[in-house]
Amino acid sequence: MLTWAHIHLMLNHIPVIGIGVVIAFLLAGRARGSRELEWVSLQMFVALALLTIPVYFTGSPASHQMRELPGVARETIQRHSSAADFAFATVEALGALSLGALVRFRSPAAVPARLTTALLALALTALGLMIWTANLGGRIRHPEIGASNTVPRYGTLLLPIVKVLQETPSHVRLQTLHEGYYS
Repeated sequence: MLTWAHIHLMLNHIPVIGIGVVIAFLLAGRARGSRELEWVSLQMFVALALLTIPVYFTGSPASHQMRELPGVARETIQRHSSAADFAFATVEALGALSLGALVRFRSPAAVPARLTTALLALALTALGLMIWTANLGGRIRHPEIGASNTVPRYGTLLLPIVKVLQETPSHVRLQTLHEGYYS
């Protein structure tokens, strides 16, 4: 019998792997000078944003189920949930902006290179947030993930950002984002 936790675990690989694949398509399109491949990448960002919705919304019922299990810390679930809020918002913004570009420009050649560069930057940000969220989710039932204090070489640049995000309560981060948007 499938549980919410099982469904969430099956679905959560879609956005993490999917965004990496779409970024690869977009980079290939830019490297080859293929506006059509860039156009398809924007379509894939929209599809990925839609596929991320059920991943996000199965998280809450899965977390309620996991809280009842022995050895599962609520704090670990909360950190994963807070990270998921940011990752989800970023992927949805990427999908919405990509859809806006598709509707506004209606042909591959009409999309400005600056816009695809901005969407690529947002996609890389979303990928980083998705990886961070997945890592925190893995710690819920896999304590060996957090057992080492060493950081892989590629992670040393992001470590200060991740530490600030981990140590800042989610309501403060959301308030900061809200104030930044309206200032």
